[in-house]
Amino acid sequence: MQSRLHPCAAAPSTRARPAGRWRPHAALAVALATAAVALPSGPGYASGQPVQVLQAPAVPAPVDQAFAGNIELDVQATDVARRLFTVRVRMPVQQAGALTLLYPRWDTGSHGPSLTVTDLAGLVVSADGQPLAWQRHPLEPHAFRVDVPAGARTIEARYQIIGDANVLARDVVVVPWHRLVLYPAGWYARNLVVTPQLTLPAGLAPVSSLQVAATGDASVRFAPVTLETLLDSPVYGARHARRIALDFPGDAPVALNLIAGSDDVLDVPAEPLAALQRMGAQAASVFGAPPFDRYEFLARLENDAATGGIEHRRSGEISLPSHYFSAWDSQIIGRDIIAHELVHAWNGLYRVPADQWAPTPNTPQGTSLLWMYEGQTEFWGRVLAARAGLRSHQETLDQLALDAAEVANRPGRAWRNLADDVRYPAFMLRQAVPWRDWQRRKDYYVEGVMLWLAVDATLRERSAGRKGLDDFARHFFAGASDGAPARTYTFEAICEALEATVPHDWAGELSAWVQGHQEVDTTAGLRRHGWQLVYSDTPTQAFLQQQEESGVTDLSYSLGLAVSDNGLVRAVAWQGPAFEAGLAPRDRVVAVQGAPFDSAALVEAVRNAAQSPVRLTIEHDGERVEQTIAYRGTLRYPRLARVEGTTDTLTSLLQPR
Repeated sequence: MQSRLHPCAAAPSTRARPAGRWRPHAALAVALATAAVALPSGPGYASGQPVQVLQAPAVPAPVDQAFAGNIELDVQATDVARRLFTVRVRMPVQQAGALTLLYPRWDTGSHGPSLTVTDLAGLVVSADGQPLAWQRHPLEPHAFRVDVPAGARTIEARYQIIGDANVLARDVVVVPWHRLVLYPAGWYARNLVVTPQLTLPAGLAPVSSLQVAATGDASVRFAPVTLETLLDSPVYGARHARRIALDFPGDAPVALNLIAGSDDVLDVPAEPLAALQRMGAQAASVFGAPPFDRYEFLARLENDAATGGIEHRRSGEISLPSHYFSAWDSQIIGRDIIAHELVHAWNGLYRVPADQWAPTPNTPQGTSLLWMYEGQTEFWGRVLAARAGLRSHQETLDQLALDAAEVANRPGRAWRNLADDVRYPAFMLRQAVPWRDWQRRKDYYVEGVMLWLAVDATLRERSAGRKGLDDFARHFFAGASDGAPARTYTFEAICEALEATVPHDWAGELSAWVQGHQEVDTTAGLRRHGWQLVYSDTPTQAFLQQQEESGVTDLSYSLGLAVSDNGLVRAVAWQGPAFEAGLAPRDRVVAVQGAPFDSAALVEAVRNAAQSPVRLTIEHDGERVEQTIAYRGTLRYPRLARVEGTTDTLTSLLQPR
């Protein structure tokens, strides 16, 4: 069943167009049309002065039409020493004339135009073995045009992709198809069938959700899949790997594949393994039937890795520190990453925001519903981790305290609401954000946790405790199966599903939060669940671990700054005490209370700030100045406390199903 398109989104055309003509994407068409206008005379234009005249052919727009034959994609991933992929693409000619080859631009994992054709080098194009001249598009550098001669049967492109140690290493090779492929413009990705073949270094075995059709000495040929599926199905080549089957209701197998540089980090202790085994049943209890026939976690363990993940419909790429399982007690912050990526199979890959779904990886995407796509997924990650026992109840409360404090202390909401924060991928990818809590960046994750806690509280209140967000999820994500096409959703569809769960003015409640500024009480949902955000002078274990992972002494909620062990100021709370004293990120604290800087001394100075003002010597642009911070409190660390006289519905939400 297809959801209604967003009012601003046009329905996809089904009328076939000639594949060889250059047609622009909508945004590019507007730019080209504007740029091509020349006004040689008239008001404001003096005779003889230049005016812009920019003519450029249009890139063929994707059309939902059949493509005759299969595309062969051959990737050689053996040149680890030089970090080079060697790629060959062969495709049947559809017609003579102009053909545009595209290198992907938009990446689902980052939700933005984060891919760069800079990595492509040595491009040679031929038709039936005869070289063809190619020309890069003058405005779209990811597009290459060739003229296909009459009678030609096969077009071939050969090139290299410049990799790095993250994807090409001796013991682990990552094959990100979306960074390796060229494909013909003019078709939806789901209309292009690709037969991929991969050659790995000797001793490395492929790990992927793709089906293996045949294997050679060092090569593997996968079963044909659509380009849409291929781009969503990375392959890892591993010398040291372990596959652990995880329990999941029904017939769809789920496995955790551990991939590392050595075998000694591949053991999983009984406690986390038991919790991971419970996770599948808890996820199925929320979302119902899975949208996959199998699911492979591709978990890479590295010494200095930060915990993170990239979602796919049939697999999830997980980055973990090498001690993730062996030092389980020190991993409170990252324990829900595996659950988060699994939830994305339903929320983001099966059900997709209408403005975010795109027919090709070169079609611009919208991000207006990331507070649902990422925000509700983050919420379910917290909940499933608690229900499966990946976190204890107290650890979950402490994690929610971190979430609540981070969101509540975001003064940037005064000028930039959640509706604008979700636009982050369009202009903030890989950009430095020195004033994090004023500029705002990807707050839709943790703010989404607070938003959906509030929605769950409303559902419970208006149904006398009979309904909650579980009931919404079972309705909203119903109908999944491996063969089910992606179903798009809109803001209106979310409201309709909530209305079907419990009648209420959902459009008003959600709009007030998403469009609101400082008037939004982001901790209201917690209080309505019977808990409130408080601060104490003793940090929780979750806070200490978050502080350790970020490599700072975090005094954000007291002095208003976070400092690394060498005194470098990593963050300053906007309009906090340190801010008012003139401190800025990248300053260096060289002395505390007149003595050389030491993290423990700084913490002790803040602890006693009510009795003795904190004096810091700051180095800024090579000059040193002493600053007395106008803070007269003590240490403040977030935690949750019960609201007296209220019912604890949060504990009920976190209980196993």
